[in-house]
Amino acid sequence: MRKKLLIIIILFTSTIILGQEEKDTTELLLSQFKVEMQKDSISDFFIVKHITYGTAYISNPKDPNTCNTTSTYFELYAFWNKGKQNFIQKFDNCGAFNAIQLENSKPIIFFKNNIEKIKKDEVLSYKTRTDSIANNKIYSYISMQSHTPLRYYWFYQGNTAFEKGFDIHNLETANDKKNINYESNNNLTLVKLNVICEDIIDKLKEKKKFNRVTDN
Repeated sequence: MRKKLLIIIILFTSTIILGQEEKDTTELLLSQFKVEMQKDSISDFFIVKHITYGTAYISNPKDPNTCNTTSTYFELYAFWNKGKQNFIQKFDNCGAFNAIQLENSKPIIFFKNNIEKIKKDEVLSYKTRTDSIANNKIYSYISMQSHTPLRYYWFYQGNTAFEKGFDIHNLETANDKKNINYESNNNLTLVKLNVICEDIIDKLKEKKKFNRVTDN
């Protein structure tokens, strides 16, 4: 009886902890952003999500841009153009940041010019050797790593919409454990677009250009 009671208490405690974790708001933010694009008659845009599972995000109550969240922290970056003006806007678990006009039109132009290639692109796993067959079984030599940055993309052009995603680990290699897919992965149009976007994002972060939108 005592053992049964202990199990019930443990299960009940676990349920409470799980119940306290916030729901991922990515789909809601995507839906809201798409509505805003439709209002402005903008049909060509894309959004990238940065997330690393298993890492802790520490909020700073003194920072107006901080986010107090109990779920895995993520950042979304939307890229679009309106007329001749190009924009980026950041979102996270806690909502929207200011839209920033970009001097660089490269992300949107690159996306529009290469959408068909991006559709076909698939980042392959980090492999240390080619697959082998023995006893009618295929053996793959894949290097996996936990808690690595992930990238998820949502692309929209007219009536076309599709998603892409990859693990940053698969774009890396090491002298003692070479990734045979390293060059082919990094030559993908999708990955080249990611490099363009991250360069812009990193520079804006350094200059502290992203500021949270408030209700005031």
